[in-house]
Parts: sequence; structure tokens; C-alpha cells
Amino acid sequence: MGTIKTYQEQVQDIVAKAISTVEEQHKAIAAASFEYIERLYKLDTVKAKHDEVADIAYSKAREINKIVSDYTADLISKIEKDETKAKAAVKKTTATAKKKATAAKATATKAVKSATAKVEEATA
Repeated sequence: MGTIKTYQEQVQDIVAKAISTVEEQHKAIAAASFEYIERLYKLDTVKAKHDEVADIAYSKAREINKIVSDYTADLISKIEKDETKAKAAVKKTTATAKKKATAAKATATKAVKSATAKVEEATA
């Protein structure tokens, strides 16, 4: 089950990198746009507000990624725990079954030997 956890971590990393990449591209495009606009108008206030809102948006995206990651990690740990319990139960049941089969074989062997001895005694 470790592979599910690995996949979950890989997905989380991919999402985090995607958020960072989108943020970088957005900031680069915004910077170029604001640079051009500032030549025409004084928009420091608009740019500052844009940067503030962008920072909030990307922070929330990272927060959501973390929440989803924590939730899936909890689910995976529960699945792995249940699987571990199931494996232990199967192992215990198998061991019990082997003991019972060995005991049954010994009893059957004993019964066959006893029957053979009685047949030999009766025919002798």
C-alpha cells in the first residue's frame, strides 16, 4: 500500500509546483502589463492591490492543497491500517488452519494404523 502514499505525495508535489509555476507566470505577465501601463498612467495603487489579491489567491491555493493532502494522507493511513489488520487476521487464520490440518492428518494416520493393525490381527 506504500505506493498509494507515494502517489499521493507525488500528486501533492505536482500541484504545489503547478501553483508556484502559475504564480510566477502570472506575476511576470502582470509586471510587464503594469510596467507598460505605468508609462501611460500612475497606477501604483492598482498594482499594489493586484499583488495583494494575487498573494491571497495563491496562498489559499496552497492552503487547499495542504488540506486535501492531509485528508488523503488520513484516508491512506486508515486503508493501510485496515490492510495490516486484515493481513494479520489472515496470517493467524492460516496458522490455525495449518495446525488443525496437521492434527487431522496425525489423527487420520493413527486411525489408519489402528485399522490396519486390526485387519492384520483379524486375518492372522
